[in-house]
Amino acid sequence: MVEKKYFVQWADLDANWHLANFSYLKYSTDSRMYFFNSIGFTKERLLKLLIGPIVFYEHIYYYKEMQLHDEFTIVNELDGYSEDGRFFRILQNFYKNNINTTRIEILASIMNLKTRKLSEFPEDIFNNLKKTKKSDSFKIINKGDTRISGKLPKNLI
Repeated sequence: MVEKKYFVQWADLDANWHLANFSYLKYSTDSRMYFFNSIGFTKERLLKLLIGPIVFYEHIYYYKEMQLHDEFTIVNELDGYSEDGRFFRILQNFYKNNINTTRIEILASIMNLKTRKLSEFPEDIFNNLKKTKKSDSFKIINKGDTRISGKLPKNLI
């Protein structure tokens, strides 16, 4: 389990004076990169290997609002990975005063920045990922788990 603390800032608010949708995603991304850093998947390593994380979906569930100057913690847990290391899921829970305010479920992968195709974790980092705290809903995922929404692109033409 990897945790990081934050404070709601003025620029994070929406017209209803609570944490805006885009702000949840901003903090989610920052916390996710902090999680990656904790397993050795650092900015320097990303640049050296010319790979980067990509997100297929981020499902957000809001339970309680957060307002200006609220202190909150994001807890990152591994929710699943494919055996080949191509896909992984991260579960993020936001807590204010130990109350779960928000849950974000993320399906992601690694992309080769040269070929723009899916890649996988380097072996040492994948081994570190597998050692991290797993969520209660953790499972080994397969390709079918990456298509659970059933949503497909619908072109205009």
